[in-house]
Amino acid sequence: MAARAINLTARILFFLSGVVSLLLAALYTLLRGTDLPNQREWIIFAVVLALVGAASVLAAIFPASWTSRICRVTHQSSLFSVPFRMLGVFTVVAYVVTVGLFFTPHDWDLSRFLWIYLLCPVYIVRETFDPRPREIFLMLAPIDAAVYGAIGAAIGFLLLASRKPEAPLLPK
Repeated sequence: MAARAINLTARILFFLSGVVSLLLAALYTLLRGTDLPNQREWIIFAVVLALVGAASVLAAIFPASWTSRICRVTHQSSLFSVPFRMLGVFTVVAYVVTVGLFFTPHDWDLSRFLWIYLLCPVYIVRETFDPRPREIFLMLAPIDAAVYGAIGAAIGFLLLASRKPEAPLLPK
């Protein structure tokens, strides 16, 4: 019964984080052409966000039998445990990093560095308006956390699919 609840929760979170990644990819695509820095490279982020979002949504809606066959997992009750853990870790780390980055001084001008959009995809919002701390904690950091949650879930499924079927991935 507990495994069923974890699987359902994992599917819901995979779906939500995938949809958020797809919407953020659409935002990067829509803001092309405005007078913001590093626009040429934004298409790379949009494509990666769209691929990760689509993979997370597909992992959420595929039947468990298909996913367990792809990932070579014999017990479907443990199918979502590793991706769910990876989603949780990536989400917490991304939330903390996002909150830390948004409180950097403005005279540092991190937007001129391309890596800032890789580290914090929602940093694009700081280019268009200056968010208040409440908006950062309640809106922007959770969006970043969802994007990195989708990345963590995708990495978790890739780890499952790339291991030998009899080898354990994580110690219990």
